[in-house]
Amino acid sequence: MQKPNLDYLEKTTLSKDLDHEEINNAHYQMDVLFDQHCHGIEFKHCLFENVNMQDVQFEDSYFIDVIFKDCDFSNIKLLSSLFRRVQFINCKLLGTDFSESLFDQVLLKDCLCRFANFTFMKNKEVHFEHCDLYQASIIETNLKKTTFHECNLQQCEIQHASLYQIDLSSCDLTNLITTVEDIQGAIIDSFQAASLIHLLKVKIKQ
Repeated sequence: MQKPNLDYLEKTTLSKDLDHEEINNAHYQMDVLFDQHCHGIEFKHCLFENVNMQDVQFEDSYFIDVIFKDCDFSNIKLLSSLFRRVQFINCKLLGTDFSESLFDQVLLKDCLCRFANFTFMKNKEVHFEHCDLYQASIIETNLKKTTFHECNLQQCEIQHASLYQIDLSSCDLTNLITTVEDIQGAIIDSFQAASLIHLLKVKIKQ
């Protein structure tokens, strides 16, 4: 997977740049954005550090060669947008809505993704590492080139998203919400089998 290509960066602020349709080589640090609805904005070769967004929506936007580090994007909407060669590092994505977006060569590492919405995602290559996906929703999503390493998938809802050949052996699958069809062919460790037996709708005799 290719890393974001960041060369020369110029420090600036989001409130100043959001008047432009295309933003290049920007470095946002300790920035805050409130109550904005943005449509069709393109970020290229940008670094976001310790950026906090509240009541913000980006729709039909483009994030190409971008790193988000130590950011709080809880409960914002990033809808129908393209993320290509993007990294989310140690970000708070609590309840963040990525519905109908496309992830292409995206890394999410050490991120809090509880209650996040990945419904109707168009994934090309995505890696989740050490992420908390408790009660997140991954529905109608192609996971063919998606990996999960040491992630919390407790009560995560994975529906109409095949886990065939996906290695879940390092993840917590307690009360994973999925179907027999979706979990079929997934790679799990023997101790995880008890977490998935409820899918078979059988009773274990005590």
